[in-house]
Amino acid sequence: MIGAKEKPLLPCFFPPIGFNFGKTLKAAFTLIELLVVIAIIAILAALLMPVFDKAKEAARKADCINNLQQINRALLMYADDHAGVLSGLTNNDPIYFTYKNSMGPYLSRTGADTNDALFDCPSDNFNCDDPLIKNLMPFSQINGTGFYRQAATDYSSYFFNGSADVGDDPRAAKPFSSVRRPSEMVLAGELSGALGLSAHARKQPYQFNNAMSVMSFVDGHVSYIRMYWNGTNGFAGLPGFYNPPPGYEYEWFAN
Repeated sequence: MIGAKEKPLLPCFFPPIGFNFGKTLKAAFTLIELLVVIAIIAILAALLMPVFDKAKEAARKADCINNLQQINRALLMYADDHAGVLSGLTNNDPIYFTYKNSMGPYLSRTGADTNDALFDCPSDNFNCDDPLIKNLMPFSQINGTGFYRQAATDYSSYFFNGSADVGDDPRAAKPFSSVRRPSEMVLAGELSGALGLSAHARKQPYQFNNAMSVMSFVDGHVSYIRMYWNGTNGFAGLPGFYNPPPGYEYEWFAN
């Protein structure tokens, strides 16, 4: 009406007089709804954890493969400079682990190192206090966690496929060029594989057949392969003592 005093218009977001928030708005979550949300999150986490674990193990295995590629390359370079052979420090020196002492110049290293990441497989966390693990290396003093932390292994997760220069099986001091099947002859690999264990796919904590392990070969390639175990528990049944039957991708010594 002209001349009448008009009431001011309230912004549209203001509620009308007498509006009761308590009766109109519902609580954000009830206790039951909150518990349902928590349960769903827990289920999703349980489903995703194996995926994350596999991704982590894949990364650790990749590191292990890279380590052995470098070690294998150094072994071949050393052999090229020493008439094609890798010899022990003495004729009676079993160089399963002491081969490390000859690799320094070929790996840009000087002196001995008890904590060299190159010789540490990230998945090597075996319980060396376990009597059944100790029984796999009865002539050595091992304890703690990981083969790479043992003086008996020269602080390495990896071994060289060769014994002493003299003896019934003089794989050391033998020209690499004399190997008839270099793509099958193991040159260096994970110690756990030679013991019948798997650092990367542990169906159980002890020996089992077809344990997956990383091995490098005389021809220079590195593979993640099955290791044959004959079913004999302990030291007497170590896979490194015998060649596998046909169908496997490796051999320890020429037949």
